[in-house]
Amino acid sequence: MGCNLRDLATPTQIQLSDLAGQRIAVDAFLTAYQFITSLRARGDGKDGTYLRDSRGRPVSHLMGFLDRATMLVEAGIDPVFVFDGRPHALKSETLDGRKERRARAVEKWEHAVENEDWKAADKLGAQVVSYKPEMVDETKRLLDLLGIAWIEAPMEAEGAASVWCREGSVSGVASQDWDVLLYGSPVMIRNLTSHGTRKFGRMVSAEKIMLQDLLTEHEITHEQLVDLGIMIGTDFHPGIHGIGPKTGLKLIKKFGSIEDICAEKDKEVPENLADIRELFLNHPAQGTLPNSGMVNENELRKFLVEEREFSERRISRALDRMKSAGRMRDMGQSSLFDF
Repeated sequence: MGCNLRDLATPTQIQLSDLAGQRIAVDAFLTAYQFITSLRARGDGKDGTYLRDSRGRPVSHLMGFLDRATMLVEAGIDPVFVFDGRPHALKSETLDGRKERRARAVEKWEHAVENEDWKAADKLGAQVVSYKPEMVDETKRLLDLLGIAWIEAPMEAEGAASVWCREGSVSGVASQDWDVLLYGSPVMIRNLTSHGTRKFGRMVSAEKIMLQDLLTEHEITHEQLVDLGIMIGTDFHPGIHGIGPKTGLKLIKKFGSIEDICAEKDKEVPENLADIRELFLNHPAQGTLPNSGMVNENELRKFLVEEREFSERRISRALDRMKSAGRMRDMGQSSLFDF
């Protein structure tokens, strides 16, 4: 999840309609994890993991993307889902840590299921699910059939999306990962795909964070924000012990850079500092964003109803949204998306 800048940001609550007419890059992997950790088989006799079809194949990701992606389109938003590419070598420690934590959770979860401790299985279920390669492929197939654009980033999805936002190819980056601001996206949008749902008894609302407003409020530069993030801890470096967001902000405003702070506080300068800075300031983002298209209703129904056993009600609801947005083709009818 990268660096936590929550304490330094001042989000503005927005409605989906506020983004109508805009193309928004959406972090596909974090969105998928939102779905597979919330749409789970829960209750007595349930293992707390994915919702599945009769053949035991996960469908939580497909249910989530079908519902939320079509909701965005109905609101007038043109989403482009961005998938992670190959991770940088500097992220290996973070990824190894995640694998170890998941392995420990799986061991506890298996013990709970074996002993029919369904409450424990439910609690651990969100920690053991993963977005497997075949699920990624299924998500891309679903988006293709819906005519919703997607692209694979060269490296980090939120990094490439932030570059495209700086270049004006998209109007904002939707992600829960605060690293979006370190990558320099002018506009960050949180809670986009969970807008209108309830969490801990409260209604979730989408939020917009403007990078320049944050920099102006705290009187720092983007480069200093990157240094602040590295000190707090990112996916590429665990951070400097004892430095959190508020302490880090005071230090960066007083001394200006990580090197000067480390010299003053007698701490070691983070290893690979120049490479980490480069990843945030000049992240790779090759490729041209694809255009959106029209729904392939027949193939969509074959995929979700015939192959994955989705209900007609669920499909019809999604198709009605796409139709209201002008993304359904009547026989012989052309659309702007055809040209």
